[in-house]
Amino acid sequence: MAAILLTLGAVVAAPAVADLTGWRLARSAAPPAQDQIFGQDRPVDKLSLSRPSWERAAGLLVGELTLSNGNNYPVSNVIIACDFFDASGNPLGSHGTAIRRIFEPGKSRIDGIEFVRRAPDMQGGTCRTLAAKPARSAQPNDME
Repeated sequence: MAAILLTLGAVVAAPAVADLTGWRLARSAAPPAQDQIFGQDRPVDKLSLSRPSWERAAGLLVGELTLSNGNNYPVSNVIIACDFFDASGNPLGSHGTAIRRIFEPGKSRIDGIEFVRRAPDMQGGTCRTLAAKPARSAQPNDME
C-alpha cells in the first residue's frame, strides 16, 4: 500500500514540478517589477543641491540653496531631506520637506526652507533630494 501511495505521489508531483519550472521560465522573460515602477528615467536622479546656507530666525533654521535640474523637462513636488547637528557636530537627525513649485531645467535658487530648531544649538548641514515628479505643465499655480 505504501509503495502505491509513493508511486501515486511521484506521478502527481512530476507534472506540478514541470509546470512550476515552466512558469518560472516564462516569468523570467518579463521585466522585473522594479524596472516597471522606476524605469530608466527617474526625475530625482538628475537633480542635485548646492550646500545650503543657514540662518536662525525665531526658533527656526531657514535655509537657502540652489537646485540643479539636469532633466530635459521641468519637475515639481521635490522632496528634500537635510541633516542637522549640535554645536559639537553630533548628529541630531534628518528632516524632510516638500518644495511645491516647478523647476525648469537648469539652476534655480530656493530660499525660505524652514525647519523647527529642536535644540537651541542646532545647526544645519547638507541636504539631498529624495523624490520629484515630472511637472504636468509649466504653470506655477498648477500644483497637486
